[in-house]
Amino acid sequence: MDTDSGRYTRRDFLDGAGRAGAAGALAATIPAPLLAGPAAPPPSGVLSKGQRRTLRAAVARIIPAERPGDWSAADVGADQYILQLLSGVDRVYAGGPVRRRFARFQRPWRLKRIGWSREIRRLRKLYRAGLADLDKRAGGDFASLPAPAQDAILNSLDAAGDDFFGALFNHTIEGVYSHPVYGGNRQYRAWKSFGYQGDVHGVRFPHIGPANAPWNVYGGYAPQEMVKPGKGST
Repeated sequence: MDTDSGRYTRRDFLDGAGRAGAAGALAATIPAPLLAGPAAPPPSGVLSKGQRRTLRAAVARIIPAERPGDWSAADVGADQYILQLLSGVDRVYAGGPVRRRFARFQRPWRLKRIGWSREIRRLRKLYRAGLADLDKRAGGDFASLPAPAQDAILNSLDAAGDDFFGALFNHTIEGVYSHPVYGGNRQYRAWKSFGYQGDVHGVRFPHIGPANAPWNVYGGYAPQEMVKPGKGST
């Protein structure tokens, strides 16, 4: 955590997710079938080109690239996740590698769609006003400011308990770590960074190693009822 600002860095999130260091050697072993899902539909034009530029710059500072070769929230498409959200939630992906019943997008029932439509309209207003405020505080163009100046603006909104910043922060985290079908977590880079392979409900993991550890050969944790330490599979 940045102790001066109280905001979490990307490394804080990876550490909180667990075993970031061990995941590096395992990330490349995640099999594609466990990650596969339908392609994310393109977001509609709910924000202008300038607003999208400001949004991308802002999410890049919520979870920044901290060293050469690292990725930011913008690099993995968190801004695209937010654009997809603002386009409307008319389809939900509940799929996984095993539950083929939910292999495709599911359409929410009517009352749920009505409720979400109201929330989406509220969020659109919040984002349009919030992005305009970022540019105003920046003297015209938030995206053109150097990173420290961008951080100062975001920190001031955070300290004030700003509603827009709260939504931006939460949606950025959702975008980074959600399933790529929603527009973010591009190429599963966030999941791979800590060895997560998606929904593995019902999958058994024989021949795990090392013995007496639940860490399976694909880089994820298998529930104890699925794998007995040192015994392979149940």
